[in-house]
Amino acid sequence: MDAPLERLSGANSVNRRNRRREPRKAARFEATLESSGGSRTKVVLADVSRHGCSIRSQSPWLHQGAFVSIWLRDAPRLSAIVRWVRDGTAGMEFLRPIPSERTEWIALIDADF
Repeated sequence: MDAPLERLSGANSVNRRNRRREPRKAARFEATLESSGGSRTKVVLADVSRHGCSIRSQSPWLHQGAFVSIWLRDAPRLSAIVRWVRDGTAGMEFLRPIPSERTEWIALIDADF
């Protein structure tokens, strides 16, 4: 395992926002989330960056460490891993940064909500 011990143990959890690669932009947009087992739910994006997003959802199957797909309307899916879940919200990291040709996501990042 190559992950730093502090990341594995959750040390410095108070400064989680400071560890992000780039700031996330607030968003208010409906998306669809699908689990690796095929369960689907509508979610609301709370914030988004090229490397991840947070959502609002009450889905009982959503848990930390789950692999999911998320998409906007009829656009292609993005793969992600759920990093945290609490109080009806969840944060996820995209498995690959959003490419610039994914204009529907880039427009969200650039929008002022």
